[in-house]
Amino acid sequence: MTVTPLQLAAIVSAGVPGLYPVAALPSADDAADFDSAIIIDSAKKRWRVRSPRHPEASVRLEAEHVILQSFSAGLRARLPFEVPTIVGTVPLNGMQTFIYTHIPGTHHDIDELAEFSRHAARADENLATELGKMIAIIHVMPETIIDEADLPVYSATDLQERRIRDVERAEATGKVPSALLKRWKDMVHDDNLWTFRPRVVHGDLSEDNLVLNKKHITEVTGWSEVCVGDPAIDFSWLLACSDQSFSDEVFEVYSRQMPQAPDRNLMLRANLYAEFALAQWLIRGIELDDDSMVTEGVSMLQGLEADLRAAGEIVEEEKLPAFIEDESAPGNDPTITWNPATGAAERKPLNTPSAAELDAPTHPDAPGASSGGSVRA
Repeated sequence: MTVTPLQLAAIVSAGVPGLYPVAALPSADDAADFDSAIIIDSAKKRWRVRSPRHPEASVRLEAEHVILQSFSAGLRARLPFEVPTIVGTVPLNGMQTFIYTHIPGTHHDIDELAEFSRHAARADENLATELGKMIAIIHVMPETIIDEADLPVYSATDLQERRIRDVERAEATGKVPSALLKRWKDMVHDDNLWTFRPRVVHGDLSEDNLVLNKKHITEVTGWSEVCVGDPAIDFSWLLACSDQSFSDEVFEVYSRQMPQAPDRNLMLRANLYAEFALAQWLIRGIELDDDSMVTEGVSMLQGLEADLRAAGEIVEEEKLPAFIEDESAPGNDPTITWNPATGAAERKPLNTPSAAELDAPTHPDAPGASSGGSVRA
């Protein structure tokens, strides 16, 4: 059941004593998982409310609650951006709805972020630089905060095996183009691609979780997927940008900030995560029995395959004919060949010798040959 912003405003007043809502605004969020709103109170303070729409989303919010509690005052002070604080919870539909502090600001899509970066007057106003530093700061957070919060800690092998299972789930839908499946299978089974050092990752970075004020990042939200995992996951959302130089610059800044150089396959895995997100949308649609999500997922996957084929990332393998195993097969009959130009098997015309050719010897030293003679039966 959908919870409206006005209903969420009423929840805030119940969850935070003394708070009197005067306005309710929509909030950028994953609409399939959460009902969200920004609430403005009588003192003009802003609060964000997130209400899970199903049990799995509720588990994610509970995980975020734990991680935000683990961010000590000292750690928060060292961060160049704000992190939300949970100020109250209210039970609703058998699950907990969470109320957070919220910093005023705006959300922008990925291409707008790239545009801000392109037109920065000074280096310290370059949003690509700011993003690269921000991701590096997250990735060097102490792993103890994840361990102590009892949140997932994955090895590189764990993550490879998870992706193998994910691709198998996608294949089981029967709705993913075969060329995409082959591409993903090749990548998830390539052990070299999965040799890296796991780090603390945000796990759900996107433009929806970045709050900007005057073209600077003031708050990072959406910490429900935090874990020790693959640093590539925090770059996957950048690949949706139409300006590739923007994501390249973010990664270059990140690489300079990290104490150790990133593994050389990080961006390849980021690309895999970005592509596979479309399959995850399809799978979610199937699980929710949402026909519109399924149709959209299939359409996006078909579009992705077409784009990759046009870019030369997917090359169709040459298909050989399925001959019947008899005397007419090319291997048995030298007069049958495969013509790649027509994509079909063709029989060579027989070169029947003329009477004169039959009369001529094949070689001067052949039996029965002479300077003026001929071969006779």
